[in-house]
Amino acid sequence: MRMDPRPHRRRFLAALGGGVTLGLAGCLGTPGANFASYSTVGDSVDGLDYEAVLDRARSAGYGVEAPFYVNGHERIGRPLGVAALTEQFGADARILHVQFQYSETKSLEARFTGAEAPQLSAVDDELGFEQPFRPVNLPPDDWLREQISLLFPAADPDALVVDLETEASRTDDSLVSIGVDAEPDVAATHTAFADRATETTVPETQGDGWINLGFSENGTAFGSFAVVVPSAEITTRDSGHRYEIKLDSAGGFRLQVRLSAGEELPESEYRGVFREMFENVGLPAERVDEYEFEYSPSIW
Repeated sequence: MRMDPRPHRRRFLAALGGGVTLGLAGCLGTPGANFASYSTVGDSVDGLDYEAVLDRARSAGYGVEAPFYVNGHERIGRPLGVAALTEQFGADARILHVQFQYSETKSLEARFTGAEAPQLSAVDDELGFEQPFRPVNLPPDDWLREQISLLFPAADPDALVVDLETEASRTDDSLVSIGVDAEPDVAATHTAFADRATETTVPETQGDGWINLGFSENGTAFGSFAVVVPSAEITTRDSGHRYEIKLDSAGGFRLQVRLSAGEELPESEYRGVFREMFENVGLPAERVDEYEFEYSPSIW
């Protein structure tokens, strides 16, 4: 059983609330602004010296906007507090959520959006958006108590299970969420996951710094950590068009050029600008010719 990180990511971003518009490049877009674009899906470079790339970009006269945390400047999540992950992803990495997988559709997720108390959510992906969550959609009580005790050792797992059941009996939403007035022990949870796992997956990032670490035992996924690392946007203008490299500290990046709605550019022109940008900031310029750019005449 493999877990698709996208639903968990969408739920987390939705929980952050309004006021932020996610642009096609993954950074802040301008609400109401329409534009055409050529963009790539993303790539990554092993061993990237993130700060050195940003320094070279500034020296080359490019605009550098940083840091971003996925789609905004405000830091999200909580400090990792896990030595192994800090060593892997850097001291600025943040934990966004921990997910416990009961079955292919049912899971328990703890979300950390910042200063607010952690949110504990039960999810059943078999439910559509119009179907309200009910107690029958919860995993078994014993399983819930075990996971809650691991992540929130100072909390009362029995009381939290009752809270989940109560909320599930009256919610109109397709998932159920409650607050947890206790500090998470992310380090102990990571140790338990790492000890149990026979396989750990760390997907490559693609510029926004979102990393979903998946843990599986003999081919069956049982949990995941969502981590975010800082990212930046490197920009320049050429012939009135805005060229953007969205880059994260884990080595992921993607490209976009913005132009007037409906306008088109010769392929050689935008590839040439990106090739020069890569050369100036220290990214592998030869890769630019390998990328497929998707054209969108409008964002509407």
